[in-house]
Amino acid sequence: MNSVLKDQYDFFAFLEGSGVPLKQTWTPQQCSQAALAWLVDQNDVVRTQFAVSVTELQDSTQVLQPEIEEALSILIDN
Repeated sequence: MNSVLKDQYDFFAFLEGSGVPLKQTWTPQQCSQAALAWLVDQNDVVRTQFAVSVTELQDSTQVLQPEIEEALSILIDN
């Protein structure tokens, strides 16, 4: 089984691809906070799809950098 290392750039691209407005200089944790703020203005369908995508990302990745794991936890716990 191949392990996939997700770094901050992959995480940034994932969130940006979901529609979350981000700044290149933000840390993964700041990006997660921005995603939570963005979700407030989204409808139930978008929020549900985003939650499923975050869970799938976490489940499909065997190796995560600690800061990405922490940032994903922010999204999953909220």
